[in-house]
Amino acid sequence: MTIRKLFFLFWTTLALGTLTAPLAGGLLQLFFGPLGIDFVYLLWAGLMFGAIAQMGFFAYMVFNMVARGFIRNPYLYQGLQLLFTVLVLVNIFSTPFRLQGEETTSFTLHLVLPLTILIVSLIVAWFKMKATNEMGFIPALFFMVAATWLEAVPSIEAQSLEMMLLMVLTLMACNTWQIMQLHRLLEPAKTSTNKTADRGETNKHKGKKKKKKKG
Repeated sequence: MTIRKLFFLFWTTLALGTLTAPLAGGLLQLFFGPLGIDFVYLLWAGLMFGAIAQMGFFAYMVFNMVARGFIRNPYLYQGLQLLFTVLVLVNIFSTPFRLQGEETTSFTLHLVLPLTILIVSLIVAWFKMKATNEMGFIPALFFMVAATWLEAVPSIEAQSLEMMLLMVLTLMACNTWQIMQLHRLLEPAKTSTNKTADRGETNKHKGKKKKKKKG
């Protein structure tokens, strides 16, 4: 991955976070009523969430590189990722019930946050598998669930389901963009030198075929 590609991922993720937070805030107001947050605050919050998503993404990249060095068996590594994904999901499903000051929040609303993370993560993992291969499903699912939840820890302290959903929705948009761009950014670019070499090889093969035909 080149510096140019990293810079592209950097500014596009920040831009996506800045755009997603106001949209997510407007959507939440339709269901939960006024959030008491102005538009400028949502823009700055989205920018900050985008930066947090990038830190989480690069932390995952380092973790993935180190873990692969210790665990050489890809199936064992995927099995561990799936196990940790399940453990994180269990924690997500139990966390909203520990919130304080949510006396009127129903059981159904308590399931909104974990179900949102689970459903979006499954959809993203499926698209990642289609874009790469079958081995890309579990790592994408693990990243979308575990990374998003760890990145959203600051919103848990607010003890507000609306604030948690605002941060989680923005983070998931940024994380989706990053994980879907990863395989594209890692693809080696075909330089002009390589193209010239390929043409030379093609011309050689054509020349050999002509000689064989003459012989």
